[in-house]
Amino acid sequence: MKRFPRIALLAVAAAVLTAGPAAAQDRRGTVEITPVVGGYFGGTFDPGTLAFYDGRADASTEVAYGLKLGFNITNNFAIEASYLQSDPKLRLEGGGAIGGGSEDIGKMEMRLYELNFLVPWGRGPVRPYFTIGGGVNTFRPSIPGYSFSSDSRFTGSLGLGVKTYVNPNFGFRFEGKVRSTYINSEDDHWSCDSWWCDGDYYGDSQWYTAGEATAGVVIAF
Repeated sequence: MKRFPRIALLAVAAAVLTAGPAAAQDRRGTVEITPVVGGYFGGTFDPGTLAFYDGRADASTEVAYGLKLGFNITNNFAIEASYLQSDPKLRLEGGGAIGGGSEDIGKMEMRLYELNFLVPWGRGPVRPYFTIGGGVNTFRPSIPGYSFSSDSRFTGSLGLGVKTYVNPNFGFRFEGKVRSTYINSEDDHWSCDSWWCDGDYYGDSQWYTAGEATAGVVIAF
């Protein structure tokens, strides 16, 4: 997480500095498809949030990729649906039901489905923007020798980005986000075939916070 703000800011700055001059562009009514790739900066599962482990667990930094589909309602407001996935390594810290020390035990598969609102400014080829969104974060641990079902939780995000248009139908996009997923153990959503996995996967009223930085190609029509 410490590297996330620096990488995101550098990406935005690079896009602004390298964009060339062009005439004003009216983006109203255009649809944009953006495949993206980048990095997922894993956060920390606090003690008590994993049913099979009573200590802290960390998700690693890993490659992320996905797709965004947006509609520019006005020059200064857009709405988009997005999908992002990553499989960060899951590292246990300290004692617990699995093992006794710090160790990588597998992966935590992340599937993020989100509806985002974008507020861009400017009318030229460089369009910085603010984004806020919410949706579903689907978790599923992948640990050799054990079987788990997936669990979906509400997630919200805030971010900054920039789009640089080469022409009205093609451009590049750079974006950085911080997101938090609400963890709640009111219900048991686990299906586990081992004796140590008994009870809820998540603890009460906990938040899992992570970050992401992505870049993509914008195709508009």
